[in-house]
Amino acid sequence: MTKSKDKENRDKQTEEETITSKSEIIETIVLSIFDENGPTPKIYWPHDLDEQAGLLIAMKTISLLMGDSTYQDGTEIEGVNYFGILPFPDLKLNGLTYFFLIPDDKARGKALAATITILIKEENKVFFYENMKYLRVIMDKSATQIQKNKQLSERELIMEEFREEIFEFASEVKDPFSTRRHIKILLVGLDKAGKSSFLFGIKRKYSEIIKSMPTKGVERSEENIFEEQNSQISVWDLGGQQQYREKYLEQSKIYLYNVDLIFYFIDIQDVARIDETIELFRRIINKLIDFEEFPPIVVCLNKFDPDLKGSKEIFKNLEIIANAIELNSDKFFIKIFQTSIFDHWSLISAYSFGLSQLSPNRELFRNQLKKFAKKTNSDAILLLNENGIILSNFSKTDISGQLFEVSAPHFQSLYKNFKEFKLLEQDFIVSSGITEKSKKVIFKRITVEKYNLYLLLFLEKSLEIDKIEKNLPEFSKNLVDLIHTYI
Repeated sequence: MTKSKDKENRDKQTEEETITSKSEIIETIVLSIFDENGPTPKIYWPHDLDEQAGLLIAMKTISLLMGDSTYQDGTEIEGVNYFGILPFPDLKLNGLTYFFLIPDDKARGKALAATITILIKEENKVFFYENMKYLRVIMDKSATQIQKNKQLSERELIMEEFREEIFEFASEVKDPFSTRRHIKILLVGLDKAGKSSFLFGIKRKYSEIIKSMPTKGVERSEENIFEEQNSQISVWDLGGQQQYREKYLEQSKIYLYNVDLIFYFIDIQDVARIDETIELFRRIINKLIDFEEFPPIVVCLNKFDPDLKGSKEIFKNLEIIANAIELNSDKFFIKIFQTSIFDHWSLISAYSFGLSQLSPNRELFRNQLKKFAKKTNSDAILLLNENGIILSNFSKTDISGQLFEVSAPHFQSLYKNFKEFKLLEQDFIVSSGITEKSKKVIFKRITVEKYNLYLLLFLEKSLEIDKIEKNLPEFSKNLVDLIHTYI
């Protein structure tokens, strides 16, 4: 070995020791690109990363997301990006990965699939959950620069800057080694808006609704989407009577600070208090802005009971409320649902949507459903857990999605009844002739490791059970990694 080469190696070692001292939490950073040799780690740190480990990272992050129809067809590149957390048990690491496309006229679809992946030890994975929105901004910025710079030397400089920025951010995090992610969900609104009844309704505890009394102060409960999950989810049901509202607004640093998700309830039958509930909503929004907290907000226009759906007065109230909410919350992501304890699916839809906003893998889940829909000629798909929570959904059209959601609770109940009375020879329930074009609905139980999940498929063409069975193994295999890091 020459003296110059020896010095170069010593300098590189010194550089890596300096970098490591800046951040103990980051184990590996990899830029992977799908080129003529397949998924390949192109730029990585540390520089002596094991070759097999690098290939595993490249293959897993790219292969899981390949097959997107937009990429395959080569019709567009903008907007094709996915972001999520993947486990790498063989390496005892967890990876935060960002999938994007690099324009290339010579490549299939005129684009190269690429991923930027940050890896940390499994026991430190909460670092990703707690800092997702900040890390995503840094990753998106670097991905955009890589898309514009084609030379390897240019990309190496971009990745060096990315590495320094990530390490600087990680070094400033006060407690990156928490063992579990802590999620705080608030249920707020005026008294008698139906907050407690909403929770009882989701869990089908209807007898509790009858016995329930107005919430005094705050009632806390724990939510579990899966038997084992990375997060401790605390649900705070805040009392809606004026004395309690004033207390949590005055002590907002306790109640409104560090909130991950808010469900805001409005009783649409209580016309006399619409102004009062909008004012409370406005005050909560202003407190959150003061804290620079911008959690997603699910607004439940509650007590929209089935017998009111033809009421002109109610629809007028809905319009007034929606306009007022939009006026007061331009900095927030708001989703409005019409809910009723007499329509269980309306509760599940609102609740599931809110929980899905907490998952870093919601884009990856939807992409998997989209790929599966294409392979099975499905117009829409729902993925449910055993409690009926919608983990993810995909539909080609809004109409299909709406019709499908109406069908879902019926098939879930039917499946359980068939199973209970041993009338189900296979894990399929098939219904035909649901529309004038004889589209078909299939309800299918699938096993993902120890979890029982349920697929509801809306088929736009002929019934092809063999296509579903053929593509289920790969679909289920991909879900394993995503389930482990769902929330």
